[in-house]
Parts: sequence; structure tokens; C-alpha cells
Amino acid sequence: MLILAGLTLLLIPAAGVAEPPGRPQRPALIRDTDAAEGKDEPAVEKEKPYDPLMAEKTLKIGDFYMKRKNFAAAAERYIEALQYQPDLVDAFDALGKAYEKMGDWAKATAVYKDFISKNPDSPKTPEFRTKLARLEKKS
Repeated sequence: MLILAGLTLLLIPAAGVAEPPGRPQRPALIRDTDAAEGKDEPAVEKEKPYDPLMAEKTLKIGDFYMKRKNFAAAAERYIEALQYQPDLVDAFDALGKAYEKMGDWAKATAVYKDFISKNPDSPKTPEFRTKLARLEKKS
């Protein structure tokens, strides 16, 4: 008798749980950035703490978007990486490249100038000056 009661409980669905009719529905798509949805308004975010590990992770996500040719999403990720680690040379370089790929030479120029002003003694500064000179010839 006890065994029969246990089987009955297994066969009866829990109260309040509705079974989906027919085929299950697809989950809603989750977009990673507002740019992917066409929203140009930047979200107001609080200041991010200095975190080199998160900066590297975010940089790699930006690189993924660059390979997929989603330059706007990549630029957002590079900006986020710079919020986590403001002196990350690779993020400055990648952000400038993303802006160049989007055809926004003014923003790319601003990124290179910003790096040069913040890091005048960096070994990468001559490379950034070369990029800056090339962009200034274009515009």
C-alpha cells in the first residue's frame, strides 16, 4: 500500500505548475550590448574598481567581437576594459583599431592622443604616434 501511494505522487503533477501545451517555447534572445540592439544611448554605470583580471576578460570578449566584425560591440568592451584597468595598452590599441574599422577616425585619433598624453614614456608611444600621424593624413 505504501508503494502505491508513492507511485501516485510521481504521476500527479505538482499543484500550481502548469504544463506547457504542445511544443516548448524558445527562450528569448539575450543581447550582450545595447549596440547590438540598435540603442545608442549609453547606460549610466557606476565606476568600476581596478581589476586587471576583469580587464583581460573583457578585452578578450572585445577581441571576439572584432573577429565577428561587430566593431561597435568590440569598442564598448574595450572601453569597459579601460574602466577596469585604465593603463591597459592593449585595450587602447584595440579600441583605436575598432574605431578605425568603423570609419570613425576622429574617435580613433582621440584614443591615440589620450594614450600618448597619459603614457608619454611607454615603449608603445612611438607606435601610437605613427598611427596618429597616419590618421591625421586621412582626415
